[in-house]
Amino acid sequence: MKEESDRRALELAEQGSHLVLCLSAGLDSQSVLHSFWTQGIPINYVFFYMPGYNDIEYNQLQILIKKYSIKCNIIDLDPMSIKESVLADCKQYGMAVIQAIHKHFLSLLPKDWDVLQMVHDPFVKITDSNNFYYFQGFHDPEIIRLRVGDILNRTGKTISYGNTSEFMYSYLNDDIFKSALHSSKYFDGNGLTKDRVDLRDLDRWDYYIKPLLYGKYWKDELIYFPKYGGWEKLPYSYNMECFKKNALIIPYFEFLDFLSSGPGQVKRFYENISYTV
Repeated sequence: MKEESDRRALELAEQGSHLVLCLSAGLDSQSVLHSFWTQGIPINYVFFYMPGYNDIEYNQLQILIKKYSIKCNIIDLDPMSIKESVLADCKQYGMAVIQAIHKHFLSLLPKDWDVLQMVHDPFVKITDSNNFYYFQGFHDPEIIRLRVGDILNRTGKTISYGNTSEFMYSYLNDDIFKSALHSSKYFDGNGLTKDRVDLRDLDRWDYYIKPLLYGKYWKDELIYFPKYGGWEKLPYSYNMECFKKNALIIPYFEFLDFLSSGPGQVKRFYENISYTV
C-alpha cells in the first residue's frame, strides 16, 4: 500500500497539474503528505478550519506543519453561518452535511487548483450468511466530492488519490483487510458504540482496519492521533436516508480478481438489486 501511494504521487506530479492537498491531520492525508514530501515533490496544502468544531484537528495540524516544515493555507469558515445553504444542498444533491460544507470550502479555493481527495473509505457489506460485497454508490461521500467540482463549475479537477486499480488492490487484498472481514462478528458483537458512527458496518474501515494497515506499512513514520472528526460537534445534521440508493454491490472476491486482471481490462457493473444485502 505504501509503495502504491508513492507511485501515485509520482504519477500525479508527472501530469504537471496545480495540485493541492486538503490536510485533516488524519492518517489518510498524512500518508499522502508523506509520499509527496519524502520524494521531494512540491504540492500546496490547505486546511479547512471551523473554529470551535475542529480545534483538535487544527492543533494536530500544527504538529504536522512543524514535523515536515511545510506551509499550509488556513481557510476559516463558521458552519453556522451557512446552515440554511448547507441543508438546502443536502436536500438537492443527496449529500451529508459534512459534504455540503466541503462544497462551500471548495468554492473558496482557486478554481484552477486540482484538489487531491484521499484514499476512499472502502465499504464491504457483510451479509448474515457471511457473504462479502464491495459497495459503491452515487451518494458515497467520496463520490459526492467528485460531483461537487462539477456543481461549482471548477476548471481544476477533484482527483481520487487512491482509486487506481493497483492502489485499490493493494489494500483490499491485504491480509489485514481480509482478516477483519472474516472476524467481523467478533467486533460486531462487542457492544461498542460511538455517537454518529456505525462500527458494525460503514465505519469498520476507519476504526478497526485502517490504523492497522498504516501501522503495518508506515510504522512510526506517521503520527497516530486518536480517531476524531470535527463534524461530530456540529449542532445540526441531515438524515442521509439516500445513502444506499443508486448503488451497486460487487461480490468482493470477484472484484479482487478483476483488479488483479492487468491493464486494459474493462468490466462494468450497474446499479443492481440482484444481490440482497
